[in-house]
Amino acid sequence: MVNKGVIRVFVVGASCLAAGFVMMGSPVSGRVVGPTVDRSLYSHIVQVGWVVKDLDPVVDYWQRLGLKNIHRAGVTDFPDVTYRGKKTPLKMKMAFADIGGVQIEWIQPVEGYSVYNEFLSKHGDGVHHLAYQMPSPKVMDEQIRYFKQLGVGVVQYGTWKGQKGEGRFAYLDTGPEGGGVTVELTYNPDWPMGGEKPRANEYPFNNINHYGFVVPDVREVSAYWQRLGFGALGIEHNISLNRMYHGKPGKFEMDLGWNRWGDRPLEWIQSTAGPNDYLDYSKKHGEGLHHLGFGVKDMDTAIAHFKAKGVSVVMSGAWDMERGKGRFAYLDTAPHGGVTVELIYNQPRAN
Repeated sequence: MVNKGVIRVFVVGASCLAAGFVMMGSPVSGRVVGPTVDRSLYSHIVQVGWVVKDLDPVVDYWQRLGLKNIHRAGVTDFPDVTYRGKKTPLKMKMAFADIGGVQIEWIQPVEGYSVYNEFLSKHGDGVHHLAYQMPSPKVMDEQIRYFKQLGVGVVQYGTWKGQKGEGRFAYLDTGPEGGGVTVELTYNPDWPMGGEKPRANEYPFNNINHYGFVVPDVREVSAYWQRLGFGALGIEHNISLNRMYHGKPGKFEMDLGWNRWGDRPLEWIQSTAGPNDYLDYSKKHGEGLHHLGFGVKDMDTAIAHFKAKGVSVVMSGAWDMERGKGRFAYLDTAPHGGVTVELIYNQPRAN
């Protein structure tokens, strides 16, 4: 659901090389089947929908961590909402932030049963949906019909009054087969918002590098998105260098599936050897969005910065190959809202 007065969208390019783990070893399945949908409609995620049981302590924590442009909207009424075919007026406590043109929307259900309550009961705190802005109500309706023909219905939809007309949102039922993430289609008549850019966050929260999901079977997820017309994922096996897990040498391995049709890649992770943080996440939440990736200029300095804020590293590693090398580190932020921060350092190549 896109906020009617807060969202500011500025499309920012992202390097595929800088998107999370760079693969080690030979491809498992590198061929990507061509798309049948208009992927330009899905090139930029305008919003990350983050559902929590208790909003204020979660937002307080992320504000202390470095998100500075937070707007706390308080409790908001949404009288025109339909959930699984039944009219369901809602009250939600909400807050918003901006990270490089992507709106973070925190949602705490207050009154009425909806997808948010359903998500919390099955998953716990975490990211429920990723939203894409449709250029018009007509295009949005066309997309809804397209997915319906493929067996993907709408689990919740509604409207709101924008400054320039009626806004609309619809949650597609992609979560059960699509890796635990619900796709939201939205039409916001006030998009893009004018005025001043939002106040800058503390480094490194200036641009989302990639979105990382944990799933039990990356090939099933790939087949699902291919069936919906987006094309298959490029899947490769990863064995990182200098692996560490909770301060001790790690033995983790994983298969990674990449979706790079947008300006920020989506990474799908299937653990093949552990222990690791992906298995820890799965035991607590099931499948879904595990982390948001952020690029850093110096990994040791960045880790020290967060250590000073009381945030430790739960898992880390490195890569070194012909097309690039660097390091990654997962921070222990998940207890505060169910989302992990991944730091990514891509070492520049010498000329």
